[in-house]
Amino acid sequence: MTAPTLTLSSGLQDVTALALAELVTLWNLPPDALAVALASLLPAAVDTYAEASAALAADLYDELRDANEVPGDFWAVVPTMDLGTEALVGWATEPLRLPMPNIAAARFRAEGGLQKRLANAANLTTSTSAAEDPQARGYMRRTRPGACKFCRMVASRGAVFAKASSTFACHETCYCEAVPAWGGRALPVRPYKPSERPQTDADRARVRQWIKDNLE
Repeated sequence: MTAPTLTLSSGLQDVTALALAELVTLWNLPPDALAVALASLLPAAVDTYAEASAALAADLYDELRDANEVPGDFWAVVPTMDLGTEALVGWATEPLRLPMPNIAAARFRAEGGLQKRLANAANLTTSTSAAEDPQARGYMRRTRPGACKFCRMVASRGAVFAKASSTFACHETCYCEAVPAWGGRALPVRPYKPSERPQTDADRARVRQWIKDNLE
């Protein structure tokens, strides 16, 4: 079987575009009506499109497993997730409760928080599946062009994360993806080659903190 042509990153961008389109008509509402609409529609958008993101990740996991001719029967696991939907509603509607409501800020928070939760749903599906698959070593982080410095630093270590409890550390507008690594197979992600610019103490401190939070 040939490897799937769709990547998790590109698929997530497509799903996110559909999710954001569900909200586009809201931004013309007055602040009071917008707050009510977001409280109603934002949780539904998270639920619907997070399920789609997780299903996409599960399908790609199974396709990659077949493409790599990994022995044994195993199918990707979609875990139960708490994506923090209520927190997102509170965060997104907060600018609308100010003495001078800020619709642009509310939109920025709602769209960014929605995108992050869809990415979390997908990557948690991959990382959980890799942790439970007896033939997987774990998962690796693959960045996309234009990834932020933090994501590039994490990816540059070329690490395979094997702990089921390790978090993917996804942030808003992040389309990095978790990729399963199989035992006895070449690693699926080459370490990112950073620029020649020396790392600063702050750069190194951020990496150390992330490793402490997720791997120790």
